[in-house]
Amino acid sequence: MEQVKLKTDLSCPHCAMKVEPILKETKGIVDYSIDLAHPDKLVSFSSEGADIDALITNIKKAGYIAEKL
Repeated sequence: MEQVKLKTDLSCPHCAMKVEPILKETKGIVDYSIDLAHPDKLVSFSSEGADIDALITNIKKAGYIAEKL
C-alpha cells in the first residue's frame, strides 16, 4: 500500500467537503485525511492502485489545485 500526500489550496472546511466525495469515489483509496492546519493543506491517503493523476484532475475540475508531494 502506498502512502500519498497531495499539496492543495483548500482553505476551509467547506472546501474539504467539496473534495471528500471525490476521495470517496476514487477506486483504490483506502482511507484519507485532510489537514487544513498544515501550511500545504495536505490531503493524505493510503492507495491500493488508485489513479493519482485522475484524482488530481478531478480535484482540479472541482476548482482546486492539487499536486503530489
